Amino acid sequence: MIEHQTQQLAGLHIASQFFYRLFHQSPDPIWIESLKQESLLQYWPLDLDPADQSLLDQFQQSLETDIKILANDYADLFVGPDKLLAAPWASVYLTEEQINCGQPTQLVKAFYREFGIEIDTGETEPEDHIGLMFAFLAHLTQEALAAAESNDQTIESWITACRAFLENHLLTWAPRFLELVQEHAKTDFYRDGGRLCTITLQQFADFTDAEYKIVRLFR
Repeated sequence: MIEHQTQQLAGLHIASQFFYRLFHQSPDPIWIESLKQESLLQYWPLDLDPADQSLLDQFQQSLETDIKILANDYADLFVGPDKLLAAPWASVYLTEEQINCGQPTQLVKAFYREFGIEIDTGETEPEDHIGLMFAFLAHLTQEALAAAESNDQTIESWITACRAFLENHLLTWAPRFLELVQEHAKTDFYRDGGRLCTITLQQFADFTDAEYKIVRLFR
């Protein structure tokens, strides 16, 4: 049981690191080449249903897309300058004004601080960016893995922290964000990335027993 739990944690940790990079930074040739060399998309660290296995093959093939096309797709979806097709911040979905740095941002920031985390990417940006949220999940899963490796009983407290973060700060709006990614992406790279992220969030929820809370969304 412990071994299986540790394997799942390790897979969720790797996936969290990947989704941080996917959603938070524009693609560049070095990263794309590393994905090819590491075969991450070919040998995904989490189990998939047989019906979803073809998703990885298609995702792997999308790495051959011209980098300029990928970068343009990233900008259209997440950066601008035009209206964002899939805004990556919680406040945009959870506040009627649909603006950045609303109450959801402050609540996420407070949650980070409970665990001694201050977000500093070198840029002024809202802490409720989905990429930063995955970076935080990578931190929590890493701490849980460290506890498991040292037979530290605090592993359950780290899993509980993951559950609370998912329920209160990510599962409320991320499914809608990922719907928009899949709807508006012009490349298989981001379309398949949105689909794989949806599957991974469900696996996170299953692993931690997190619930999808029904909340009002404004986008």
